[in-house]
Amino acid sequence: MWFTLERMYGNEVSWCRCPGCGTEAELPAVETVGIAVPCPDCTDPMVPEWTWESAA
Repeated sequence: MWFTLERMYGNEVSWCRCPGCGTEAELPAVETVGIAVPCPDCTDPMVPEWTWESAA
C-alpha cells in the first residue's frame, strides 16, 4: 500500500518506507524533519529513503 501527500504540502517530498511492514509513502520533507511519522498500517516509524523536489 502507498499514499501521497505531495499536493497538500510544499515542493520537497521524501519517499519513506516502514521497516516493520514495508508500507511506502510520499511525505512532505520539510514538515516531517525531526518527527517520527507513524506508519498508517502498523504505527512503526516511517524511514525516509530519498528526497526530491516535485514539479509544481
